[in-house]
Amino acid sequence: MTIFLICTVIFNMLISITIYKILVRKKKIFNDRFGMIMAMSLSGVISLSIAMNIQFLFSVPSVPLMIITVLTGGFIGVLFGSLVKFQSLLAGYSQGILGSVMGSMFGAVVLDPALCSLPIAYVETIQQNTIIFSLFSTCLVLSTSFLIYYSLRV
Repeated sequence: MTIFLICTVIFNMLISITIYKILVRKKKIFNDRFGMIMAMSLSGVISLSIAMNIQFLFSVPSVPLMIITVLTGGFIGVLFGSLVKFQSLLAGYSQGILGSVMGSMFGAVVLDPALCSLPIAYVETIQQNTIIFSLFSTCLVLSTSFLIYYSLRV
């Protein structure tokens, strides 16, 4: 289980690095508005996925772990927002932080269903839900990256 979660985090980071390199090479062909939309969507989805998988990996909902994931999400947002202008920098930063907070909270709820007063029956399926949501978030990052890449070609 731990190896699977480490592989999903690394895979999500590789996808992020790849789409960032593609965007850096093609940043001359898109305008500021499109750049801000790309920065917001990519930083939000990528930081949500990475934060959720990190929360699954360490499986202890703690404040320092959430702070680390929020800083990581902010860094991802600044990275993607720096492609265009200052406005997209702020938009990417805020979306990165928002995505990482959502991912951390979602991961904490999946690991401890009692946080949302879910029934005891969900406790038996925590490992299964962790794998399902980890795969879903990776597919979400893949589809978002593919759509952004496709929009550059059109």
